[in-house]
Amino acid sequence: MNQIIEHIHWINHGVAMGYLIACYLFFFSLAEGTHIVSHLSWLYYRQDNYRPLEKVGSFLPFVILSFVSIFLIADLGHPEKALTMIYHWNWTAPVAYGFYVVLLCILSYAFHSYYLFLPEMVVKARNGAAFSGLYKLLAGNPETGSADEIRQRHHGKERFWANTSVTMSVIGLIYLGFMISSFKGRVAWNSAVLIFIFISQGLTSGAAFLILFSQLKNAVGRPSASGIKDQGNYISGLARFFKYALLVQTVVWAIYLLQLKFVGQGGHAVIKLLFSGPRSSQFWLFQLFIGLMLPFVMMFFQSGRNKPVLRFLAALAAMAGSFYGIVNLFIGGQMLPMTSHQWEIVPSEPGKLIFAAAIVAIILVIFLLSYRILPYENIQSEEA
Repeated sequence: MNQIIEHIHWINHGVAMGYLIACYLFFFSLAEGTHIVSHLSWLYYRQDNYRPLEKVGSFLPFVILSFVSIFLIADLGHPEKALTMIYHWNWTAPVAYGFYVVLLCILSYAFHSYYLFLPEMVVKARNGAAFSGLYKLLAGNPETGSADEIRQRHHGKERFWANTSVTMSVIGLIYLGFMISSFKGRVAWNSAVLIFIFISQGLTSGAAFLILFSQLKNAVGRPSASGIKDQGNYISGLARFFKYALLVQTVVWAIYLLQLKFVGQGGHAVIKLLFSGPRSSQFWLFQLFIGLMLPFVMMFFQSGRNKPVLRFLAALAAMAGSFYGIVNLFIGGQMLPMTSHQWEIVPSEPGKLIFAAAIVAIILVIFLLSYRILPYENIQSEEA
């Protein structure tokens, strides 16, 4: 009997939830943060020529969330296990909440995107522009009037879905932190600060995403010269918000690491894991230097925020840093010793990593195709 107990005590657990779940958490928070930032910016600018960027902040997160559950299903290995979260409801199992949060976010993003694109689709379908057949199919019954008149006609519906989608985005970020912190036995996760980590990282990566893919939209979609100038001014303003979001994220992580010093040996083990342990290079180089310090320095002065190349590089670096932040927290939190004095082992999952890269590539292709097909740009000048 004693031998059996000893065998169980020294079993090597390993990392139970791998990189696909980390991808799920990252893209979930990225989509929610992007949508929130796009609406915060719209409330600040409240200009018609900002609308193309608002479309980026609504439709692209819709695409991301439409694919994000695939990471979860692939990691489970059996789709039927993921489907049980739909009907096997348990109020004490917060993991099951995610299905409904993602579903409601997808629906609200879809409706909001539809009403954002509707005026331009109706006018272009009526004028026989390229892809007019697709626009007629999506717009439904033809409407009369200019794009502004159609937009005013549906203003109430568009604002309703805008408010609903923002509310669901905030709930989504809170849910991520709440879900991870509810796992018992993981010292790195048992902290209310995780909610603020996901909120701050969502806003940071969301602002970076909006800057990055708005500039890509202008390069691929070829808007008018005046549109590029106006949107460039807005993106420069977003870069200022991006700078302060990086600062907030740094403060939140500092508070998280500080409170770990007061939770005993487990907290000290987390700090050692990040500062000098197996995750130290990912923490110091990718998360801290590339993901926080470098973009903050690049966006600190107005001259840097006005340069598209620097904005692009800073946004790319911050998104990479946010990803490594979630990986360090999620994967690193599982590497703490559970039944021995050795770090838990991260299994090699090349097949799943290739699968994740393929899904990301598909999402990027959809982004680029949407820039060529959907009417992101305002068309008042075309009507005139």
